[in-house]
Amino acid sequence: MIYHTGKRYGLCEEEQSLIYWKCRNYFRLPERERKIIAKIIEDCADGVPEALFEMLTTRKNITAVSMRHHISESALQSRCAKFYREAARKL
Repeated sequence: MIYHTGKRYGLCEEEQSLIYWKCRNYFRLPERERKIIAKIIEDCADGVPEALFEMLTTRKNITAVSMRHHISESALQSRCAKFYREAARKL
């Protein structure tokens, strides 16, 4: 997922940044935080948790991830937005 500045998903840049970098460093996080993120992904993925996980934790762009998992870019973007809003409440 690409890092964006400014307000997005209804969140200020600082909140987005915290969530973005936690996800990008997923494998460096303590187990407790990884479980929280994994649960939020599962809850927001609507049947494609692998795609959402890949989108949030790697440098791959939305086109590559959506093609690999056979999901539209807009559907994946919608799931990312849902994840960010939930993560802002739970992380």
